[in-house]
Amino acid sequence: MKQGDNYLKLTSVEDGNNYFGYTTYHPQVSVINLNEINTIRNSPKIFGIYVIACYWDHTTPSENEEYNSFMMFYAPGQYGKNNTGVSHNPTGYVLMFDEELLQDTLLHNKIREFPFFSNYKNNIIRLTCEERELVVNCMRSILEEIKNPMDKYSAHILASGIAVLLTISMRYYERQVQRTSGTAYNIITRLNNILDRYIHTPPSIDKEIPTVSSCALELGISANYLGDVVHNTIKISAHSYIQSFIIGEAKRLMEFTTMSIGEIAYHLGFKYPHHLTRVFKKSTGLTPGQFRGKRTK
Repeated sequence: MKQGDNYLKLTSVEDGNNYFGYTTYHPQVSVINLNEINTIRNSPKIFGIYVIACYWDHTTPSENEEYNSFMMFYAPGQYGKNNTGVSHNPTGYVLMFDEELLQDTLLHNKIREFPFFSNYKNNIIRLTCEERELVVNCMRSILEEIKNPMDKYSAHILASGIAVLLTISMRYYERQVQRTSGTAYNIITRLNNILDRYIHTPPSIDKEIPTVSSCALELGISANYLGDVVHNTIKISAHSYIQSFIIGEAKRLMEFTTMSIGEIAYHLGFKYPHHLTRVFKKSTGLTPGQFRGKRTK
C-alpha cells in the first residue's frame, strides 16, 4: 500500500486488508465485514485489484426508502473516493480479489464485460433489503471458503462464488437500468460498451481513436444528438467524456504496465507518441512522462 499525492495505491489484496486493518487469509481474495472496522479512512484510492462493496446506513429505517442499500464496483486501474452515499461509516461487506485468482477459469476473459466495471458513471447499483441479503449471503459464502485450507479446488470454488455474485449483480443492474433509464441512459450504456470495446481491441495500424462522430455513427444517431444526451445526462461534453475514457486507460497502462509511452500511444490508436502527449497534457496538466514519474516516486 503506497501513499502519494493524497491518494492510496491499493495494488494487492494484502494492501486492501492493511487499509482496513484486516487479517490476510488468502493472498488473492478477501471479504471484509465493515461492522468489524472501527474507522474507514476517507482517502482517494487507485486500485490494482477488483473491489465490490455492498453497504448501507444502519441508522436509516428500511421502510423509509425501497432502494436503501448500495453496491459499488471498481476494476484495476480505476480511481475511487469514499462517496458512499451515507453520512458516516456504513454497515456492509467489501470483496476484494486479484485478477490472478481467475486464471484458468471461465470468468477470466469475461469479467470486464460486466458494465458496472466500466470506468465511468455506472458502477453503483441500488438494492432493496431483500436484494441486499442475497448479495451479502454470496459474500459470506466466499468468506467461509477463504477460511478453509487451500487446495487444488480453492481457486475454482472462489471464482465460481464470484461469478454467482456478478451474475446476481447483473440482474439488479439491468433492473436499475430499466427502472431509471429511458433512451438517454441506454445511449450512455451503449456508448460505454463502444469505448470499452475500443480499449480491449488489440493494437494495429488500423485502430482508430473514437470520436463523437464515429460513436454516433455506430449508435445510429447524429453527433449533435449524442452531444446533447451526454451533456444533459453527465454534464460534460461528449468529446470530453470520450477523451476522459481514453486518458483513463492511458493512466492505467502507465500505472500498471511497463509499456513505453510510444507503446501506449500505439496501443490506444494514436499515430504518433507526441499526439498522446499533447492530449494527455491538455487533460491532466502533465506529460505522460511526468505523470509516470510522480507515480513511481
